Amino acid sequence: MDTLIEIPGDRTAAKFAYAAAGLGVVGVATLGAMYAIEVPKNGPYVFGTINDATGGVFQLVIIPVIVQVHRRLRRTPGSEAAKWLVIGASGAGSASSFLLVAKKLDFTVSTGISVGAMVVQAGWFLLAHRALLKRGSYPRDLAKLGQFIGGALVVALPLAALTAVEQAPAWIRWGIGGAGIAFGATAWVAWPYWYFLAAGHLSHAPREVPGGAPGPRRRNIGSGY
Repeated sequence: MDTLIEIPGDRTAAKFAYAAAGLGVVGVATLGAMYAIEVPKNGPYVFGTINDATGGVFQLVIIPVIVQVHRRLRRTPGSEAAKWLVIGASGAGSASSFLLVAKKLDFTVSTGISVGAMVVQAGWFLLAHRALLKRGSYPRDLAKLGQFIGGALVVALPLAALTAVEQAPAWIRWGIGGAGIAFGATAWVAWPYWYFLAAGHLSHAPREVPGGAPGPRRRNIGSGY
């Protein structure tokens, strides 16, 4: 399936998804600039501060998108608990970023909270999109990309943590750990594109078909879950 049946709230969520995609691109660019320019000079961290502030806003604007996608899952006590867990994790990640910018939270603590939020979001992405892919009532391109991002981060983040284990041999730290960083970075860079893709589906904009006529919209207001 390559179209999304419309439910109430989709078009509003699409606006947040576009915002998340833009913020995600800024986050990727500023983080890259920080490590390329500021880290070798040991500051000042202008790009780093922009990245932290952008991350704080990003963690907030993704919540309506996640909730709207989650509405398409079968409603069970477990799925409801997962929804509130990912909302809480996103809120905590946002707060930690803003507190870091305000110099009210240590960098190490803030990073730990942010990574924890990312792990929760990655787990949700993986499990939710596996379920949605099986249902067949959700765009396959969106489901496959979401499943890849979630699965890649779930695997990569623990491996990347090996680089911080100073007692480990170099081949483990920079071989396996470095591979985890590279794999995770690939998924992380793809994350803004998922939100851009989601925005297109959630906006339900007419698609062009051969002959120049717009394709039909699929709308089902009553299918909330």
